[in-house]
Amino acid sequence: MTTIKDVAKLAGVSHATVSNVMNGYQGVSLDKVQRVQNAIKALSYQPDANARSLKTSKSRTVGVILPNVIDPCFSQIFTGIERKLSEKQYTTSLYITLEIPAKEKQILEQVRRQRVDGIIIATCQPQKVQLFDSIIKSEIRSVFIEREINNQESNFVGFHNEQSIFEATSSSLANGFQVIALIIGPQEYYSEKQCLKGYMDALARYQININPRLIEITNFNKESAFKAAFRLLQLGEVPEVIITSSSQLTEGVMKAIALCEYNLMKKPLVISLSEESWSSNFNPGMVNIPRLAMLAGETAAEVLLTNIENPAFHDNERIILENQNADLVALETRTHHYYKKSFASLKVLMLESSASFSTYSLLADLRHEEGINVQIETLPINEIYYEIKKEVLTSDYDVFQIDIPWIPEFAEYGFLFDLSDNIQANPAVTADLIPGILDEYAKYDNRFYGLPYMYGGAQILFYRKDLFEDLKLQRLFFEQYHTALRPPKTWTEYNAVAKFFTKAFNPDSPTQFGTTLGGRYPSGSVCEFLPRKWAYGGSAFDENANVVLNSKETIKALKNYCESYQYASPNSPEYWWDEQVLEFCEGKAAMMVLFISHATDISDRYKSKIVGNVGYDIIPGGIPLLGGWSLGINNNSRKKELAFKFISWACRKELAIPHTILGGSTPCVNLYQSSELISLYPWLLKSFESFKISRKRLLPKFRNRIMSEKKYEEILGEAVYKSITNQLTPELAIERAAEKFQQLISTED
Repeated sequence: MTTIKDVAKLAGVSHATVSNVMNGYQGVSLDKVQRVQNAIKALSYQPDANARSLKTSKSRTVGVILPNVIDPCFSQIFTGIERKLSEKQYTTSLYITLEIPAKEKQILEQVRRQRVDGIIIATCQPQKVQLFDSIIKSEIRSVFIEREINNQESNFVGFHNEQSIFEATSSSLANGFQVIALIIGPQEYYSEKQCLKGYMDALARYQININPRLIEITNFNKESAFKAAFRLLQLGEVPEVIITSSSQLTEGVMKAIALCEYNLMKKPLVISLSEESWSSNFNPGMVNIPRLAMLAGETAAEVLLTNIENPAFHDNERIILENQNADLVALETRTHHYYKKSFASLKVLMLESSASFSTYSLLADLRHEEGINVQIETLPINEIYYEIKKEVLTSDYDVFQIDIPWIPEFAEYGFLFDLSDNIQANPAVTADLIPGILDEYAKYDNRFYGLPYMYGGAQILFYRKDLFEDLKLQRLFFEQYHTALRPPKTWTEYNAVAKFFTKAFNPDSPTQFGTTLGGRYPSGSVCEFLPRKWAYGGSAFDENANVVLNSKETIKALKNYCESYQYASPNSPEYWWDEQVLEFCEGKAAMMVLFISHATDISDRYKSKIVGNVGYDIIPGGIPLLGGWSLGINNNSRKKELAFKFISWACRKELAIPHTILGGSTPCVNLYQSSELISLYPWLLKSFESFKISRKRLLPKFRNRIMSEKKYEEILGEAVYKSITNQLTPELAIERAAEKFQQLISTED
């Protein structure tokens, strides 16, 4: 077997140098690093984890023992554990017991031999106290999750199932349901014991006798749940409600109901303990009670890490997490659905985008909920502004999709219907929006002229995390710049990093370009230039609406932006955001600044070569541009009430996650609280942070009149575009743009 000495000999360095390279010590020259890495690769050397653990007394490995990862609860628990441990550079080893006690015992013996630092376990034999006694007393720290050891003091993280099932049973009884069944797993499991107690306490509260035939104890899999439900559905008095203790059991129950439904006068309602899921509210025959399974995993990992790092002074912790609230008030109405016979109609003009396609795909829900048929027409971004201005004098379109910089102009000239009274009368419409987003997306002169629809969000920096963390590249960058390689904090640093990752300037770069850019006239160039202008202190107008664009700060910002094009594809001046994402996903560039609404392909394994290797941060300079679109109502529409129903539906919380998955992007706060969506799009939280420091395009009034934002964009966009394509120097381009702004003001006066 290859040893570290073999690596040292082939590399021509000492044993200590090899060790320093492997441990990331900064004091090794780039030449020696390359020789050691080449030797490791040539010899296929792998460090002996057990040997290293003997030396350090820690393996930095944690064993996670679960019954399965098919059940969404356990899969989310594992996701939370792994995410928290990986942050502390611990390796997670997953073991599956399949609810078999003998298999679990073998696994426990295996992890003990492997000298793991700790274990997190959902045991299938909590009554076997002696089995775990030696583990608890050993140097292997342990946390039990969901299933607590009987009569044994230990670290434990669980859910408040008793309260949730008590409330579910009580609400069912309060809504007039009398025959309520319960399907759970083995009673020896803490989680299931608590469910049974909550159910029985609720029946006792309503003075209802317990019917043992309505309580089914299963093997905690969908197959046994299917048989249990089948038995319940054959009873003379079929249950009106079936309560289950997990998503896994519910899957079997729903299959049984589907097979028996034609023999039933009425299908039973199913209430299930479940997990956070965007799709959980869309089954009309179910009510879900979400458990914070991912948080439970993270909490268990935190408890274990505390125990590992400070074993002498660690007191065992018992943490019970509250489950989320479910809609248990209108249970009866959740079981009846019908389609309205008559339909009103609306005509809507939207941006040609994946968001409008998403809304179109979901229109059946609107027809069902409100009885409204909607005809959606779309136009590209370079046409929709002018179409709105042309059609606003008619009532052809009832609703417009509006870029947020257009709101002041359209409101000032009476194009948009004032929604302030509607919003005030319907507070639920905006209750679930990101705090502050309504003001940014729809407010003008203290009145509201739209509802936030397409959340472009504030720009964030995407970068190749694998490259930024590469030891060889870190050392090479340090030798060139005498500073650490990191996500850039300033635009000067951004260009330095972009140059470093551009093969034309650095043959050792693993990427062809340092950055993607999208300078297409006029929107692309303006959106990329403005954050630089703001960061350097440049402005187009002062507080008195005087033109101050032609300043050294603005010119410096434009020079910086022009330099960036040396480190990007030659086609970048004609790129739009879609081309940028494609180039980044192909692994051709190391960095990209973009709105999150265009970034979903980064996580698509069929479209991206860099899945799992992307980091994200606040953009350089710290002043991102806020982007996004709202839905507003044509002031000349004769169907304003219906139009408001449509835009309220399109922006509502219940559609936020499916709308996002289909290609939209929503400003509803629940999107940024969804563990499923955050796992898929981990930059969502960073975007939420970026929004708080973002700035939107906002023009002052000139003698109480609003300058056309589109004309502003075209003038500034022309200056930027001609600079990046070398048609004009930055100085001359900015000078001419300032002159055109002054002429525009004079003309509008």
